[in-house]
Amino acid sequence: MMRFPLLFLAAGLVSCAPLPPLVTDPPSETPAENSQKKIASADSLSKDSAASVPFVAVAPAVAPKDSSVSDSSNFKPVEPAPVLSSTPKNIPTMALAAELSRDFRVGIQVGVSKTEISGKNYRIAFHENDDGSEKSGALKISANGSRVSAGSDKADSVWIFPGESSRISVDGKEYRGKILVVNSAKKLNVINILPIEDYLKGVVPNEIGKLDASMFEALKVQAVAARTYAYHHFNSRISLGFDVFATVQDQVYNGCASEAELPSAAIDSTAGIVLTNNGEFIEAYYHSTCGGYTDGVEVWGLAPVSYLKSQSDMKNTDSAWCSASSYSSWKKVYSEKELVTMFKKNFKAAKASGNSDFSKIQQIEVQSEFPGRRVNQLEVLTDKGIFTANGDRIRQLFKEGSKILPSSKFKIEKNGKVWVLDGSGFGHGIGMCQMGARARAKAGQSFQEILQAYYPGTSLQCVHSEQ
Repeated sequence: MMRFPLLFLAAGLVSCAPLPPLVTDPPSETPAENSQKKIASADSLSKDSAASVPFVAVAPAVAPKDSSVSDSSNFKPVEPAPVLSSTPKNIPTMALAAELSRDFRVGIQVGVSKTEISGKNYRIAFHENDDGSEKSGALKISANGSRVSAGSDKADSVWIFPGESSRISVDGKEYRGKILVVNSAKKLNVINILPIEDYLKGVVPNEIGKLDASMFEALKVQAVAARTYAYHHFNSRISLGFDVFATVQDQVYNGCASEAELPSAAIDSTAGIVLTNNGEFIEAYYHSTCGGYTDGVEVWGLAPVSYLKSQSDMKNTDSAWCSASSYSSWKKVYSEKELVTMFKKNFKAAKASGNSDFSKIQQIEVQSEFPGRRVNQLEVLTDKGIFTANGDRIRQLFKEGSKILPSSKFKIEKNGKVWVLDGSGFGHGIGMCQMGARARAKAGQSFQEILQAYYPGTSLQCVHSEQ
């Protein structure tokens, strides 16, 4: 198969390159339908840094895969679309603060009792600056009281450095960069330490899909959003020893396993580009499918944010940009018995207010909506009075197994003996609509146009380290 010719564009497309290295030595719906994040994942918000946010399972626990998402196993790039030349020529640079001029730390395993490191050639040390000893093959590491056991050795932490032109595997999954294993509450936290640009190569394909060249601008949009999210969340998990989780609690990161040529080209061609507002990295939330209208962080009970506000995402009067998504419209049907069981079980998680000791549901009404048409307050009349649930937490009220409601944008009515929800959207609805971004890219919009559509009033800047 011919190799895709886009990789050579990295240096030429972005005017802020060449730059000094972004980092020095060490100190974020899975395709769109699977990413509610973002972030994150996003359905994802996180988090320590967003502790006040009600429910953010960030970037979503894996949701059903949309049929429109490219299958990475058969990915065959097509010829570049003309819009590839739309990268702006002059983006202002922004010096990174000293604390950000280091490699990124990703918690790839958290709270495990053991792990296995393997590789053809690596070095193990018990302090970052130690020479350590050369190893190859497999090395079992386990928690031993408050210490870390690596083979016959015990230490407070274990560093694993890859050999030249080599990578390290953790439980069979390969990663760029180095690995740090620390003991936290008598369990292991396994941390991947690497440059942000390398981290993104394991994020972008998981969050928006690998796509084809007709949607290259959407891959660039995702790269900028994910990079911004990463910089915004430096030290957000500092109590655990890293910056972000590798799961939907932040951005879905899968090491080298998900890397592909076209997403990596999109990352390279936007190297260092981030979104800012008043000189600060924005909170670049994104989700899978907005259903025609986005909403603001008010759905989480937070104060309004100027660049994360509700707005129309309609292509025309009859069609949303994300209409290709299988979640552009959806329906749920429940019997009263199912709802009683579901509501009682999920009452606490949904932070519902009222009496949860009921056995019958007499009426369910949407009392108010947010500007983007997601439900603000849901009122349920039972045989023991009224209880209410609010905002994005309402999705938790309808949780079945591990799956919450696709979105809080729905209408509900009783039809005979059953309750019917007619809804649209997948995810929290804040920030970028990934399925909309894909369609906009395919229609010829540039990545900067798409970013402005979802993060209005923000600025593009290109970060660099002064070290």
